Amino acid sequence: MGRQYAIVGLGSFGVSVLEKLSEATDQIIIVDKDKAIVEKYKDLASKSYIADALSKQALIRIIPEAIDVAIVDVGDHIEAAVIVTNALKKLGARQIIVRADNEERGEILEMVGATRIIYPAREAAVKLVPMLVSSSLFSFMPISPSLVLAEIRVPDQYVGKTLIEANFRQTKGINVVAIRKEDGDEYEYFDPKYRLLEIDVLLCAGTEKAVTAFTGARITARTNVVGEMMRGIFGKPVKRETAEPIQILEEK
Repeated sequence: MGRQYAIVGLGSFGVSVLEKLSEATDQIIIVDKDKAIVEKYKDLASKSYIADALSKQALIRIIPEAIDVAIVDVGDHIEAAVIVTNALKKLGARQIIVRADNEERGEILEMVGATRIIYPAREAAVKLVPMLVSSSLFSFMPISPSLVLAEIRVPDQYVGKTLIEANFRQTKGINVVAIRKEDGDEYEYFDPKYRLLEIDVLLCAGTEKAVTAFTGARITARTNVVGEMMRGIFGKPVKRETAEPIQILEEK
């Protein structure tokens, strides 16, 4: 059996994770007290439970001991998030990923057992703002405090130059990973002698400072910009057996 996942609370973040995660695995348990939302998403999970996650006894019956990953999204209720997170820790969950609205709540959740905190609004802003202040930046994904990936339109001064002549790594501190055309979706590997075109978009890796400087964006440096959002999990949807809906902890 592969890794097992539990999503406790089907808020907007929990649902987003479920939709993407279900493309790669059928080993997903979902739990929410709202019958309608569980019914709506039960086909994306292997087991579905309608239950109040605040009940420790309910979680003990639902969540396998030492589950690989538990994702918690119980909305804005910090008290509920604390109770659920601590209960999952006591159940031995190896990773506990919890949605939080701010760093103060995040710190509390880490104290009671969360191994990773997700700040959806902040992460969205981190990716959006650089694109708003630079017309040549198509996408921006912080990967760690020291690395970002970005799609960048070739600056005018480099059109017609080869990648060797442009020498981005030495002069700008960025690495070109692949190239695509502005009107296309497919990235291609490239020859260092390839001459850049005006319609080329570069997939680049580098520090946030190097990337934003290269695109002309002026953003004050931050001390802890970490893209914690779940990265896209690619793969064909997994064929799964009929979902197992649960009413008040009783399997149908």
